[in-house]
Amino acid sequence: MNYYRVVKKEKSNKEVGKMARYRRKPIVIEAVKITRTITIETAEGSMVGRPGDYLITDTNGEQYPCNAETFEKTYERVKDGKDITTFIKRALRKAKRKSKELFVKTQG
Repeated sequence: MNYYRVVKKEKSNKEVGKMARYRRKPIVIEAVKITRTITIETAEGSMVGRPGDYLITDTNGEQYPCNAETFEKTYERVKDGKDITTFIKRALRKAKRKSKELFVKTQG
């Protein structure tokens, strides 16, 4: 682990405290894999995206290309509505099964 040390001439090297750790804020972006070379005009100037890179649209609506390796290290796919549908179907099947078990117990 890295520690931040403050050195003062009159004192020995003494650990003052542990350096704080930071995590990138979780933001959701939209992206598509680029299939041909494109040039995008951004606030920072022209940026070139190559086949295999990703074209990102951030939360402000700004677009820029991102190297595929960097993109795949930085972002993970957000589960879409199909996953919610699967969750609801499973929950309903479980509720149906439990209610059936309860009904059988009360009848027996």
